[in-house]
This record gives sequence, structure tokens and C-alpha cells, in this order.
Amino acid sequence: MKDQPHRLNANVLWVTAMLIAALTVVQLGRRGGSSPFEQRALAEMVSSVGDYSIMTTDGGNEELLFVLDNRNEQLLVYRVDQQKALILLAREELDNVFSSARSKLGGR
Repeated sequence: MKDQPHRLNANVLWVTAMLIAALTVVQLGRRGGSSPFEQRALAEMVSSVGDYSIMTTDGGNEELLFVLDNRNEQLLVYRVDQQKALILLAREELDNVFSSARSKLGGR
């Protein structure tokens, strides 16, 4: 019976040590910015003027420009060609994009 409180104290210390180790690992993962549950945003610049919002991002081998036209409810995607010209890659109607997303989720 004398050994029981000592054993309980040792178990509490082990559980506490494991908890501190787990919290340390979580905090180090957050500091690195590359947690397996997070994706890092790659947007370099976002700006809004009037009815337009623009964002540039690195598309791998090329720079991409996204333009959100709130007045016409369109999303335009351009590729920057050798830092001299813009080439239109895609034009999407926002209502179609949202309708498509809703139908893929089963109308939720």
C-alpha cells in the first residue's frame, strides 16, 4: 500500500510529460507553416478598385493574374507572358461557378 501513491505520482508525471511533448510538436508544426492539414496561400498581391478585385500568384512556371469583375459577375484568369503581355486563359460566370459547386455538393 505504501508504494501505491508513489506509482500514481509517477503515472501522472508520465501523462503530463506526454501531453507537453504533444503540445510542443503541435506548436513547432504551426511555426513552420506547413502543417499537413493546412495549405499555404500563394497570393502575392491582392488589390481592389471599384468593382474590380485583382490577385497575382505564382502559377509554377508562370505568373497568373486573377480578376474578379463584380459588376459583370465574372472571374477572368490571365497568364503573364514574359512580363510583357496578358493572355486570357479562362472566363467564368460566377453564377455558373456557384451553381456547379452547389450541384456537386448535392444542393447543400
